[in-house]
Amino acid sequence: MTSTDERPTTPNAQGDPVPTRDATGPRPDAPVVLRVEDLWVEYRTERGWMQAVRGVDLEIRAGEAVALIGESGSGKSTLGFALQRMLVRSARVARGKVTYRTRDGKTVDLLNVDDKQFRQLRWREFSMVFQAAQNSLNPVIKVSDTFQETARAHGEHNKGRIQEKALELLRKVQLDGDRVYNAYPHELSGGMRQRVSIALSLLLDPQLIILDEPTTALDIITQRAIIDVIRTLRDQLDFTMIFISHDLSLAAELADKVVTMYAGEVVEDGPVRDVFYQPKHPYTVGLLNAVPPITGEDFTPLTAIPGATPNLLNIPSGCPFHPRCPYRTDICSRQNPPLVEIAPAHYVACHHHDQVTKEPEIWEHIEVEEVAEAAV
Repeated sequence: MTSTDERPTTPNAQGDPVPTRDATGPRPDAPVVLRVEDLWVEYRTERGWMQAVRGVDLEIRAGEAVALIGESGSGKSTLGFALQRMLVRSARVARGKVTYRTRDGKTVDLLNVDDKQFRQLRWREFSMVFQAAQNSLNPVIKVSDTFQETARAHGEHNKGRIQEKALELLRKVQLDGDRVYNAYPHELSGGMRQRVSIALSLLLDPQLIILDEPTTALDIITQRAIIDVIRTLRDQLDFTMIFISHDLSLAAELADKVVTMYAGEVVEDGPVRDVFYQPKHPYTVGLLNAVPPITGEDFTPLTAIPGATPNLLNIPSGCPFHPRCPYRTDICSRQNPPLVEIAPAHYVACHHHDQVTKEPEIWEHIEVEEVAEAAV
């Protein structure tokens, strides 16, 4: 374990360590830390295999913060759990490849490495902050024991050094380290438990952190505090981050890149400013129009996306969003559009991306197309 004041670095071609970020975001020459290729994840149900993640391609560079956004059921959390190999027993990775680049430059195939080696990678190289902190912390042991056991499981046996690092991290997430370290989870508020989870995820100095809905079920003041903690930690520790959320304001504040998911697919992937100011997928536009403005402009009426997310056992033909889309034409129901680059580093899967605007009027008179139930 290293001091949290030592910023992680990535070696350049000459082997010299360089920071992975500058003042404007990840360095353009930063290496790809995580590459996901054609990933499919399925759940076994009584009606057959349900495809929760379908053909996802994703690249994340060192120092980058990537927001996965979408409605509940879009596959965001399933993708996060698949990357950590923490899927439930009824789920499986049907196909695909996930490649990870370790700090020392080695490439690891995360889906095929053996369990022992993967356990060594998890928490040392990448970690996860779970959606429900009250469920991820053991209620019958103290916070101190959780930190000690986590470190011990990865070969750290110096209790004094572990305690020093834990107290340092607890203070960095704006907690009273001495009090919280010796407390049981039930003695802490929801926001405090969430910050303990964030501190725990940083215990072994991971290069990549996945945060699954880090502000869910917290009041607005506590949400603000959590966002500030994450931003400060990232500035100090220079880690790479994936955060999963339906909260667009969180994505706007913390992300360098936004990835929109719908029905298990990536439908838009681009720099945060491009996605927020010039979204080119109707679903991304619908998400933006369904929440109050977050950039200070005059208030505009909110517009809900009509209909509901599709049954993943009966996904519509063609583009899965076409039954709810105001731009749909015949080709949309016949052919699922590929993810194509429409601007530098901005990818969209839409037949009519050149027509898409943020104007809300187009959503006012749309009729949702019914999807017939498939026979099973």
